[in-house]
Amino acid sequence: MLKSWLEEIHPDMPESEKTEKSLKMDMTLVEAAKEFSVRNILEINNIYRLSLIEMQFIKKEMLTALYAMDEMMGTNEINIKLAAMTPAFILASTCRYMMRKVVYAILKIGKSKEETFASFRHILLDIERLLVMRDNAPPPPRSLFTAGNNTNVRMGSNRHNAAQQSNDQILSSDDLGMLMLLVHECRVILWQDRRRFTRSELRNASEDLAELAGERGAVSVRQQLQIIARMCRTYSFLKVISSGVPFSTGSNAI
Repeated sequence: MLKSWLEEIHPDMPESEKTEKSLKMDMTLVEAAKEFSVRNILEINNIYRLSLIEMQFIKKEMLTALYAMDEMMGTNEINIKLAAMTPAFILASTCRYMMRKVVYAILKIGKSKEETFASFRHILLDIERLLVMRDNAPPPPRSLFTAGNNTNVRMGSNRHNAAQQSNDQILSSDDLGMLMLLVHECRVILWQDRRRFTRSELRNASEDLAELAGERGAVSVRQQLQIIARMCRTYSFLKVISSGVPFSTGSNAI
C-alpha cells in the first residue's frame, strides 16, 4: 500500500528508494502529506488513504512487539515452570519426611539414625575385643604330660616370646575369619543405611575397613588396633554423646 502511494504521489523517486521506504515502512512522507491534507477538507479521500497506511504501519509494529514477547516468554518458560513446581516439591518432600517419621514411630520399621550408629559401634567393639585378646597374648599353661609334650610346649613358648618381642603378631585363620564376618556386618550397615552417613564418611570408613581386613596389605594386630583407634577418633558417629546426668545423682539416690 505504501509503495503504490509512493508511485502515485512521487513518480520521480528512484525505484530503489521506493522499495527501501516500503520495506522499512518509512512514514515520514506519509505524515507530511497527511498534515498538509488535513488543512483542506476537499482532500478527505487522501486523508482516508493515508490513515489506512498508518494503520498498516501500526499493525506491523504490534505484530513485531507480539513476536518479541513470544520469544521472551519462551525463554522464561523453564523458569516459570520451575517456580510453579517449587511449592509442590517442598510440600511433597515435607509429606515424605513426615510419613517416614510416622511409619517408624507407629510400626517401628527400620532403624533410626541413633540405632544405626549404635549397631556400628557395637560391631566395632566386638572387633576391638577380639584384637585386644590376641595382642601379645600369654602362652598356654604348661601341660604335665610326657617329656615330648613338654618339649613341644617349650618350643611353642619360645616362638611366642620371639613374636612378642617383635610385636608383629597376626591373627590365626579362625580369628581372621571372625574378623572378616564382623567387617562384613559393618559394610552391610554402611550399604543399607548409607543415607545416614555423609559421602566422605562412607568413603573413609570403607577404606578403613579394607585396611582392617588386610585388603590393602598384611597388617599386624597392633596395626589393626591403631586403625580402630583412628576410626573412633575421627568419625563423629562413633562418639557416644553424654546424657548430662552426673554420677553423683545415682550414688545419692542409693
